[in-house]
Amino acid sequence: MAPEFVIGFAAGQKVEAKKSVERFRDCDYMDWTIRHGFYANMGGFHLKTPDLQSSFPINATQLLYLVREKHLDYPAFSGKDVWDKSKADGFQKLFTCIQTGWFLVQCLGRAIQKLPVTTLELSTLCFVFCTLVMYIEWAHKPLDVASPTILTSKTTIADILIAAGDQAAVPYRQTPLDFIDDQSPSWLTEVQPHLRFRRGPPERPLPRFTNDRFPVIAASLDAVFFFIISMTYCSLHFIAWNFKFPTHVELMLWRASSITLVVTALIFWACETYQDGVRLGRWERWHKRLFPDRAEKEWRKRSSNEVKEKAMFIPAWEVAVMTPVTVFYSIARSYIVIEIFLSQRSQPSGVFDTVDWSKYIPHF
Repeated sequence: MAPEFVIGFAAGQKVEAKKSVERFRDCDYMDWTIRHGFYANMGGFHLKTPDLQSSFPINATQLLYLVREKHLDYPAFSGKDVWDKSKADGFQKLFTCIQTGWFLVQCLGRAIQKLPVTTLELSTLCFVFCTLVMYIEWAHKPLDVASPTILTSKTTIADILIAAGDQAAVPYRQTPLDFIDDQSPSWLTEVQPHLRFRRGPPERPLPRFTNDRFPVIAASLDAVFFFIISMTYCSLHFIAWNFKFPTHVELMLWRASSITLVVTALIFWACETYQDGVRLGRWERWHKRLFPDRAEKEWRKRSSNEVKEKAMFIPAWEVAVMTPVTVFYSIARSYIVIEIFLSQRSQPSGVFDTVDWSKYIPHF
């Protein structure tokens, strides 16, 4: 239904993996790669301690903390070892990209020869576009890892928590290392507590990461790239602006849905850009630079509740704005998916013609 959100998760995971590389190399672990970051953040490393019967997953941030605090030795696990865990090799990915790329060439050929394209082919083109981008974002991510790498520590969890002090005093919700990184923001930590159904695996510590962490891309080239890709995906539906539909009503509904996709995407980006700046303190830093005296007075007047409210991941105003945006987006996407199949009942005869590739092949 929404492949651009999958790209958002992929982009967020890549950003987190790149950040882990910077953090490890700041601590002189120069052989830590983006593959290690992906592998760790997907739960590839499990920690085994003397006082727990079973192991539990740790991400890159938690692993670096344990290594830095001498609770765990740096894992002798190379990038090749990480890739050896993956079930998909480079040839398989290349073959998939060639298949999807050939479909793009076919659509381009039909456009050049002025052959009609169906809404089904156009929608497939949109998904192929997102698939290629997803492969780029996940180029270094291992696929379908069946068994984790167990890292054994001689230090007990109790001793790790005692050494951490007050920051580890709050009871954990997922793993004992939540005080380092609790996997938030995620569906499990921010959304499901407000719903009335089971919140992920019942075991504690979690036997695996739920892989539902919301992407926090922040202001970077990755964010610009994701913005361009998401807006391009939504805009591709405008290609069918003058397609022949079975009825004029269906044509107008397709146009309205295409506009709705772009508008809701822009509103989403505007809200997320603003709220991301609030979460990371970006706007406050700019305010202090531009108006240092005024910013200091406002900070003193601000209560602790106001500070806490500004730090909320999903504030009330964003829920109020994004709820109708999500509803309109869902209606527009649903109509497009339904119309893809409804429009097949009446198509111009040219859709059955194939591209004459002999026109592009030199011959005598």
